[in-house]
Order: sequence, then C-alpha cells, then structure tokens
Amino acid sequence: MKRLMLGLVLFSGFAFLALGCSNLKEGECKRDRHCDDKATKLGELWVCYKEPPESEIGKCLLAKDARVALAKYKKKKDGKCDDGDGDGVGVGDACEGPVDCNDKDKDVKPGGTEVCDTKDNDCDQVINEGLKSCVGTVLGGKRDPICHFMITMTSGVAVAPNGDVWVSDQHQIYRIDAKGIPTRFAGSNKPGHENKKGKFARFDEPVGLAVGPDGSVYVAECKNNCVRKLATDGQVSTYAGLCSNEADNAGLDKLGNWNEARFWCPIDLTFDADGSLLVVDRFNAKIKRITKARKVELVAGVGGKDTDEGVVFGSANGPALKAEFDQPVSIAKTADGAFVIADMKNNCIRLLKGGKVSTLAGQCAKVDVEKENFADGKAAKAKFKMPNGVAVAPDGTIYVADTGNHCIRKIGGGKVTTAAGRCLQQGYFDGPVKDALFNQPLAIDVAKDGSLWIIDHGNYRVRHLIP
Repeated sequence: MKRLMLGLVLFSGFAFLALGCSNLKEGECKRDRHCDDKATKLGELWVCYKEPPESEIGKCLLAKDARVALAKYKKKKDGKCDDGDGDGVGVGDACEGPVDCNDKDKDVKPGGTEVCDTKDNDCDQVINEGLKSCVGTVLGGKRDPICHFMITMTSGVAVAPNGDVWVSDQHQIYRIDAKGIPTRFAGSNKPGHENKKGKFARFDEPVGLAVGPDGSVYVAECKNNCVRKLATDGQVSTYAGLCSNEADNAGLDKLGNWNEARFWCPIDLTFDADGSLLVVDRFNAKIKRITKARKVELVAGVGGKDTDEGVVFGSANGPALKAEFDQPVSIAKTADGAFVIADMKNNCIRLLKGGKVSTLAGQCAKVDVEKENFADGKAAKAKFKMPNGVAVAPDGTIYVADTGNHCIRKIGGGKVTTAAGRCLQQGYFDGPVKDALFNQPLAIDVAKDGSLWIIDHGNYRVRHLIP
C-alpha cells in the first residue's frame, strides 16, 4: 500500500511495516507505519519525519508540522550566518543560537553588556534597563517600536505592588510584567464602552489607573465620563458613573450612588487609606470620592463660576469645599495621608490635607502657552507649565511630569529641581538623566524600588528611570 512518507525524500516512496523495532522509544520511528498508533482527527496524517533526511531514526509528526519543520531545515541548510560587525554573533538562517539584532554595530549583540546609550546593547528589546541615573525605553516608539505592537496615545501608568506596570493607551489597557514583557490585557483599537472580557471590552480614551489590593485595576475613563473596573481575569465592569460620550451625557456633575453619579472627564484616581477611591473630575474642577459602598461624594473644589464671560475657574486655597482648581489632572497620596494634585491650567502643584487645600509648589497662575514658564528653586517661586502627572516616591520625594516644559521635576526639602530631561527642550533621547529628552511627558508613577515609570506621550513611549 502506498503511503505518504517523510524520510529520505518527503512525501514520496513506499513504506512497509518494519520488523524488529522494539528498541524504538516513545515517539520515535523508522517508517511512517510506526506512527499508526497516534490518535488522529478527520483529515490528519502522522508521518515519520527525519532531520537530516538520511537519519535512521526520526520522530512522529503530523504531516502539516513536518512540512513546516522541513522548510525550516532547508532554509537553515541553504542559508548563511554572517557576522558583519565581527562581534562573534551572526545573523542569518544558518546561525546557531541567538542571532544579532544589529549586525552593523559590534556594541550590540545577544548577551552583551547594557550601557547608558540609545542602543539595545543586549538585544532584549529594552533600552537602558537596570541602569541607575539613566533613562531608557521599555515600550513603544511610533517609528521604531520596541515591541511587536504599536501604541498610539499612551496616557496613564500605574505600578502594582507585585511589580507589574499597567499602561493605558487610546482604547486599550496593557500590562508589562516584572520581566518587561508587555501584553494587551483589555480593549482593542475599536472605541466604545462595552463591559466584556479582555479584547472584547471597549474603552474610549482611558487615562488614569489605580491598582487595588486584590489586583483589580480601576480606570478613569475621560471620554466615556465614568470609572471602570478591570478584574484580574480581564472582565470589565462599570464602577461609577454613566459610561457614555454622547453630547447629552457629557458636562454633567452629580453626586450619589455609583449608578446615579455623573462625572465630566474623570482623568486620574488613587486609593485612600480606607479603601475608597479619590477621583479627579477634570472639567468639573473637583476632587470626588467613591466610597467602598460605591457612593460618590465631594472632597474638594467648588467648580467653575458662571459669569457674563462664561464659566471662570480660579486657584483659591482654603477649606477644601471652597477651594478652586482649573483642570486638575493628577493625584497621588503621600505617606501621611495627604494628597498631591497637579492643577494643570493653574500651572502649579496643590496639596489636599486635613480638609484644606494649599499650594505646594509653583505660582498658580495662568500663563501664555506660547511663552516659557520654567524655574527651579524654592517651591513658592518655582514655575511649571501644564504639569500633568504627579507621583510620590517611597522616600517622600514628589515627582512631576512637567508636560509643557518637556521634563521631569521633583519636589523635596521645600525646593523644586529637575530630575530628568532638559527642560524647555523637546525631543527624544535615551541616556543619562541630564541628557535625556522628552516630548510632553504626561503621566508618572514610582515603583517600590524608587524607579520612575513615565508616559512620554509625544514620543509614543513608556520610559523607565532608576534615580
């Protein structure tokens, strides 16, 4: 009987039952007939695949898998392994082991030593990882992505206690695990507000993220005007507000039970000590709380004032319920239970503590977006330009993503200094903190080890810095 055979010649010749083959191990074969005991489905065929073809003993494979294996074998046999840069690691189909990710640069090769520069020296798809005082890229890049998928509108970042890093993109949520491997966890490139699981869920411009004690991720979803919950199994649900971007459902401001409450572009959130969530309600210019019973309450801010010239927002300090903000956009909790708030259009950093709002750093003034507004120095005299992200490090240092000045600032000891980047200089460069360049850094968080995770919005990247 004629049969399909993979041996000396694939798919040709006859194979007959061989006798005396009791010395074959499980899965080994000399003829196709030795694979007859394999379970098959309709249309499947097991064959004896030998590599190289002159081998006496092969292994049983499905015919479709054998075709793939043979193609790889031929490609490797007929291919080349070139070492253009002379670093001892080549590139090509015939190379054994890891191949060089850049065969034109001898400083780049698998197993190489990572140094603080713009190169992926060890070919692990991460730049400058693990190096102190050095800014590196972990994910993204519009033209030259570090990983295999493109990120288009990175907006928020949160580091979980277990070391996972959560990132919000245009309509998706990503997770970067402790090994630096990114995956899409929920959402897709299609906008919407569907409460489904994983890639079937729909978001529309999620921004701020907060990781709960059980590992669930809470999402401030600006364009859908609500707060969502992403469970550890990928299931998405509405946590508070009405998820809608329709005109009639935007511009609303209402307290009450989770399903009755209304937000207008909730943009960031963080946990209080009692397990409640503090939410920055951007266009309502208020800070709200979602209690553990999922009731929405007002914590700070009076919102805008109606005038003959329209709604006007201020910067008044004082009792929290009488304080004024102008597009607050980020919030972070300090070790003593206070909250630091980035007041973007007031160009300053505010402090919510003991039921009162004060100015922590900056001059709280409207500025011309076309003009410079930068100054390091004493906190009260420092200047920021559209600060969008705040985070508190384990040592109490407060970091600010100073979006309009294109750099990372820090507040400590009553002073404001530059932590990374060249303020006032827009661009992209990975390297030493003083030389690194950013383009509209938008969000920031600090891990337990004190390292900074930065959303470099204008460069479509997630950057990492170990101070």
